[in-house]
Amino acid sequence: MAKLSDRLENLLIVSVEEYIRNATPIASGTLASRSDFSKSSATIRNDLKTLEQMGYLRQVHTSGGRVPTTMGYRAYVNKVLGEMNIKAGELSFAANTVSERVQSLPKIVEDLTQKISAAFNFPVVVKTKFATLHVVNVTLVPLVEGDTMILIKTSAGSLNGTLHTTEPLTDKQAEDASAALNTKVRGLTLREMMENLSNIAKTISQELSFFDELCQGISKQLERFIDTNINRNLNTIKLLEVPEYNDIERVRKISKAVSDDATMSKALDAEDTVVIGAEIDDQLLADSSIVKFNYNICGENVASIGLVGPDRIDYKQLIIALYALLSQTKEQRLLTDKTGGKNDEGKK
Repeated sequence: MAKLSDRLENLLIVSVEEYIRNATPIASGTLASRSDFSKSSATIRNDLKTLEQMGYLRQVHTSGGRVPTTMGYRAYVNKVLGEMNIKAGELSFAANTVSERVQSLPKIVEDLTQKISAAFNFPVVVKTKFATLHVVNVTLVPLVEGDTMILIKTSAGSLNGTLHTTEPLTDKQAEDASAALNTKVRGLTLREMMENLSNIAKTISQELSFFDELCQGISKQLERFIDTNINRNLNTIKLLEVPEYNDIERVRKISKAVSDDATMSKALDAEDTVVIGAEIDDQLLADSSIVKFNYNICGENVASIGLVGPDRIDYKQLIIALYALLSQTKEQRLLTDKTGGKNDEGKK
């Protein structure tokens, strides 16, 4: 990306903001009429042409105004994030305390997703990162008719599921299996626990004959926690209120992109805080952008959450609104760090 002079950079920033605000192609006359511009319409016209030649703007029609390109949006986003002191991948929110009543990780993520979805008109996509969470304790609890509940406590919260064995476990067997399992898996990530489970089963099965079958059920639960990791709320009705998506065909297009696990996973794994759709190399996202952030609990990255909207989205206001929304919840979770900063590393 070619470096811009201060004058051209300022013109680009103002041009993109004008386009975001009004959704009309940028014209030199419009910019010249602004009180904060001292240049003539002719000078601005030449500068806009230079920005077009450099790839930051493109002309819609031969005699019409210009609109930002992907490169133009990227330059604008980088400038905005720089002014807000947010570097690539650093937009994150941390919960240092989690109420005992809401320590179920899927429930925490679901509540947060619903909160964001209710506040914005855009699709919300969540990629959970449970695979990297570290195991603190595993508890097995016999239920009825061969069912057993598994409760996995991590430093970020808990996950639970139900598995089935041919013969129902007794309380003593469940207690012995829990103790044996904990000696092997404490401190491992959930993925490491899953990958090592077959070897663990071989070792412990020599002492606990029922343990091999039990581990098969545990393995399936771990796969569910780890592999079922993309959730979304399409917000289809509210999306129709966004000017860019007021035609059903565009809503269909963005909905298809949001529903594709591979596309969303790629976007949410990207390093940038803001992903311009065209950078994903997916035609369905060509005119869209994703503003994303990490949600951390007690130092553990629990999920990446993204808002998908048009590339003409008001990035600055959206990020400010996210900060305001996520810092107001104090009853169940603390969504700012101990020093009162904006993320878990004390960055603003």
